[in-house]
Amino acid sequence: MYLYGASGHAKVIIDILEASGIKIDALFDDDLSVNDLLSIPVLHEWQGQSPLLISIGNNVYRKQVAERLNCDFFTAIHPSAMVSPHARLGEGTVVMHGAIIQSDAHVGRHCIINTGATIDHECVLGDYVHVSPQSTLCGNVRVGEGAWIGASAVVIPGVNIGRWSVVGAGSVVIHDVPDGVVAYGNPCRIRKVEAEKFSGPCHPSKHQRIAIYGAGGLGREVAGGIFRINNSSDQKWDLVGYYDDSKPIGSPVSHYGQVLGGMDELNAVTEPLAVAIAVGDPVSRQQIFNRIQNPNISFPNLIAPSFKVLDNKTFTMGYGNIIQDGCSATCDVVVGNFNVLNGSNVLGHDVVVGDFNVLMPGVRLSGSVEMGNCNMMGVDSVVLQKVHIGDSITLGAGSVLMTKPKDGMTYIGVPAKKFDFK
Repeated sequence: MYLYGASGHAKVIIDILEASGIKIDALFDDDLSVNDLLSIPVLHEWQGQSPLLISIGNNVYRKQVAERLNCDFFTAIHPSAMVSPHARLGEGTVVMHGAIIQSDAHVGRHCIINTGATIDHECVLGDYVHVSPQSTLCGNVRVGEGAWIGASAVVIPGVNIGRWSVVGAGSVVIHDVPDGVVAYGNPCRIRKVEAEKFSGPCHPSKHQRIAIYGAGGLGREVAGGIFRINNSSDQKWDLVGYYDDSKPIGSPVSHYGQVLGGMDELNAVTEPLAVAIAVGDPVSRQQIFNRIQNPNISFPNLIAPSFKVLDNKTFTMGYGNIIQDGCSATCDVVVGNFNVLNGSNVLGHDVVVGDFNVLMPGVRLSGSVEMGNCNMMGVDSVVLQKVHIGDSITLGAGSVLMTKPKDGMTYIGVPAKKFDFK
């Protein structure tokens, strides 16, 4: 058994392996001044020895080393840890003293589940995640690649933590955290966007495979948008096809590709794949996301080259969003996850858009509008300044919303009024 990295984190892993009766032959480290650690020799040139564990606590460096080495990686679990036989752990992952991983949890490759941490049922952790000591991830939490959950943080059920984000120690996370941000507090709030710091791992490589879930009209529009992105930026997406439960495998989708399968086939994908959810109904978009349990799947933002932001320093966006041509945002705008801006939408100053909302063409959100989740804004509708919109509200085409609506209702007209279909 070999370790790569001869720091304090390595000392803890040495204790885990020794408690499991596993002999450590040597460590490797690039620091030439370190020659032994806990009486174990430290070498400075790796020559293919395996099995091996990467004993580096920093998520970015751990990923860099893993991608550089071609060997068999070991998975280490302290004897005191409780890991459900129905949980899945990726290669290179370390589970430390007293940690608990419950049934049907999926933990990616080269993760650190630190001392006393709890990963509850059906959580899905991407690769290179670090869950710090005494942290608790409640059921059905998703954590993206490279994210770091600070010591004693609590993430409530069903929340999503974005790729390469940092959640501060002691935080209580009650809402989704987007990619590449620092967030902390009780309740946890975004404090800093780390797009530059995490520009390597957080953003897709220049050539990446992508599929579209939903083989209807929006799916075709998204495909066309992908080709426009390819023609106007260094990012090159390789569109491999579509997934859709309502169409047979092999069905053609215009000239963009064919249906590769449904949800079962998507959850069986074994290689990294970006997915755009191209379904126009807000509730269906959320349901589709909740059914995707494959840790190999990521959800990029697909942004039309014509999208304009007045102040990039104060603009924050999560993941899985689709922004089509002619849209704009001014300053201090926050956009959550899995929203569709369907063309020529305007987001005024201090607008906050939650998750799984669909804005049809021409929608205008005035300054300080706050929107929750799963709302549908009809074509050319307008929301006046400072109106707070909750969840699951439909605003009819051409309507003007002037007052706070009730959740789950439909509003139509100028001014918009609650509409009863009975």
